[in-house]
Amino acid sequence: MRRIYPNFGVSDPGPSQKKRRTGSEENEDGKKKRARSLEEHWLPDESCREEKRRREEINEGGANTVRPAQSSRLDPLSTSSYDFFSVLGTGGFGKVMLAKLKDRRPYVALKSIRKSETDYESIVTEAQVLNISRNCEFLCRGYAAFQTQRHAFFVMEFLSGGSLADELKRHDNLDMDRVLFHSAEMVCGLQFLHSKGIIHRDIKPRNILLDHQGHIRISDFGLAVQNIFKGDTITGRAGTTEYMAPEILQGKPYNAAVDWWSCGITICKIASGENPFYRFTKQELIDSIINDEPEIPNWLDDDLIHLLKKLLKKKPRRRLGARGDIKCHPFFEPIDWVVLEEEGAEPPFQPRKVST
Repeated sequence: MRRIYPNFGVSDPGPSQKKRRTGSEENEDGKKKRARSLEEHWLPDESCREEKRRREEINEGGANTVRPAQSSRLDPLSTSSYDFFSVLGTGGFGKVMLAKLKDRRPYVALKSIRKSETDYESIVTEAQVLNISRNCEFLCRGYAAFQTQRHAFFVMEFLSGGSLADELKRHDNLDMDRVLFHSAEMVCGLQFLHSKGIIHRDIKPRNILLDHQGHIRISDFGLAVQNIFKGDTITGRAGTTEYMAPEILQGKPYNAAVDWWSCGITICKIASGENPFYRFTKQELIDSIINDEPEIPNWLDDDLIHLLKKLLKKKPRRRLGARGDIKCHPFFEPIDWVVLEEEGAEPPFQPRKVST
């Protein structure tokens, strides 16, 4: 799918956005409800563009001046340019729609977020990460970002294979070839994000999408944070409790190691259909994540069991991914990483396409 609009209209984060150990607290027990307008230099605004067009028309001789015929190409930064077909997903702050530009064939996923229900920094961060994601084959690619008075919009690639959560609804668990392949591609995606100083903070099967060939794309950067490199930490609860690392639940400073914990829970879930810390109540779940050892089914592959135990270490500094090269683990021995990272490896299955 060709990029609709290559410039997201967002600037790179400045030094003031850097989060260090001292004074680096984010209060995210839910996103801050702060009704704050986004300046035009962050996300283009439909009303601003229309006003600019009117001013240009007046400056060139008035609204009634006969002008040369204009191209019928639609503006990809306006909701009126899209046909909408179905709802792909909903969340606490908006929804994702299947859409396409009226004069173009490829489908896109158009995510809308209510600006009154989330905070300025989160919207800008999501736009920036979607822009960066175009450089990695294992991340959901963003094409454009714009806003209206009440909503922010992200135009993204449409991934027709659904999510790993959808796959788990059809199967109790996935076969080992698929677990190996999906896990390896997740590793590539996470390593790319972390190399750019980005922590995802919400890795789970629902946020691992599949393209039409069966390759994964890590998606949903609404809780991501930027500029967290080696030696940097942040605080603040964010994510889905079932997949949160113990240091997040304890309110401790944390780093990119939290994504490797969530990756471990996700791999265990797709391999066994079970969460290794499952409990009946939310508080029991939290207590188990903090205090208990993971209950990993003993019928899983020995190398996979060992991998999961390494990913689910309580102490972040001992967690695989944060410590040591995860690609060298015996579970991944069958993987040719060079071929995989060039997206040349053939997926072990072709997903069922979601309905359009």
